[in-house]
Amino acid sequence: MYELPDIRWIIDRAAVVDTIVASANAIDAQDWQKLPSYLADEIDIDYSAHIPHFLT
Repeated sequence: MYELPDIRWIIDRAAVVDTIVASANAIDAQDWQKLPSYLADEIDIDYSAHIPHFLT
């Protein structure tokens, strides 16, 4: 029997896949007004852990 975390993972994964497919379809259709609805307003990404220490 499946437990709730297993089902939640499947639901979350399906939502991510749906968003990726919808954004790709908007790009293919050149629907530039719909595309932002699939993107975050603003994100912060920290890649510093992936930069060799001799470059910092």
